[in-house]
Amino acid sequence: MASPRKKVLIVDDKLESLWSCCDLLQERGYEIVTCTDSNAALRIFTDERPDVVLLDVMMPGKDGLELLQAIRAKDSQVCIVMLSAYGDAKTVVSAMKMGADNFAEKSLDPEKILIVIEKELKRKEMEAELVALRAEKRLGEVGIDQVIGESESMQQVKKRIVECAKSDSTVLLTGEPGVGKDLLAGVIHYESSRRDEPFQHLFCPGIPETLFQSELFGHERGSFTGAFRTRSGRIEAAGDGTVFLNEFVEIPSSVQASLLLVIETGTFTRVGGEGRVLTTKARFIGATNANLAKALAAGKLREDLLFRLKEEWIELPPLRQRDDDVVILARHFVRVWARRFNRPEIKLSDESLELLRQYNWPGNVRELRHMMRRVVMTSSEDVILSDILLSRRHSQDGSHLSSRAAGSLKARLRAAERDFIADALRHFNGNRRKTARYLQISYRGLLAKMKAYGLREMG
Repeated sequence: MASPRKKVLIVDDKLESLWSCCDLLQERGYEIVTCTDSNAALRIFTDERPDVVLLDVMMPGKDGLELLQAIRAKDSQVCIVMLSAYGDAKTVVSAMKMGADNFAEKSLDPEKILIVIEKELKRKEMEAELVALRAEKRLGEVGIDQVIGESESMQQVKKRIVECAKSDSTVLLTGEPGVGKDLLAGVIHYESSRRDEPFQHLFCPGIPETLFQSELFGHERGSFTGAFRTRSGRIEAAGDGTVFLNEFVEIPSSVQASLLLVIETGTFTRVGGEGRVLTTKARFIGATNANLAKALAAGKLREDLLFRLKEEWIELPPLRQRDDDVVILARHFVRVWARRFNRPEIKLSDESLELLRQYNWPGNVRELRHMMRRVVMTSSEDVILSDILLSRRHSQDGSHLSSRAAGSLKARLRAAERDFIADALRHFNGNRRKTARYLQISYRGLLAKMKAYGLREMG
């Protein structure tokens, strides 16, 4: 069984302004639930349990900020993005203080709103992984034994982790998304002499640019609208521990110079705290999956900041280059999830293991971890085939499977999708709008698929 689609609840009394956004979300595989009545929104939220809430600021009756507080009181983890017809710094600050994850203007291109949603979902996912890691083993006990793999490349990585843990140098971790850079940052910290000090993890793309300076360095009371009290930043909170800058290339250029000064001198000031210099002995670890040469050439990243962060540099190999580590990891994750959810431990068949070996793992270790979770929760190895088929469907170059398996899987997928659409059209007597709603895709998306599969109107 494939993983469930993400559900988005849109609360806006003028939904017509977001129709194009709704269409795009449906085309990208999201399930859409809409609500125009702010008073009914809380009940709908409770019934539907969405993954994301797009919430308009200005509505009759209960306004968006009131509804934000009510939703956040019910669910501290759901992703909430506030919407407004115009930008308002004061409203943005108020919404973020009340628990919003991000802010977007309705006038933005739907693609940009989608980028905001997917960025916040990724941040939530990474936070959930950290919580899962803490549940699996007390955070203070995270160590080198959690770096799983026997391939030559991973043996080299383990050796470098131990070397970095013994030094106080800055560390740069690079590699594709999902290879485990956040795990390695934690291992370096907890294998070092700083293990009893705080570990501050900043997922940089998830912090709005207007709030980044305050998040990193803190702020003084009254330093900007909405700064009702003095607040320590992440660097100050780290004390003598570690500051992990995840995807540091996304740090705004206006902040990079200040960050460089902190790393070089150990001194900084809070926003609005001119004249009061604070000191830190924190260690800095940076991670990114970005192309560093392109980021430098585009002026997105300061060269001196990069040099200062890469006193030690570890490149993590993608899973497809780690020989039989995929089998070792798959069995490890099955044991972990079975223990965590009190489920029977599934013995993976030779056929499943061979399919895992053939797969190219675009999502790397993170993708394998999630796949094995579904295997354990459903007590079925069919998840492996369905997930790989789904990934193959969205692949443009067929690289996610070996050439031996790709052709037959592609044909099976296309045939299954064509039959499913044809059955739905027959069921609704050729009514394409009803069919599109049933399939939970846009009307334009259905027309495109009908053309691709040579399906005529039925009925």
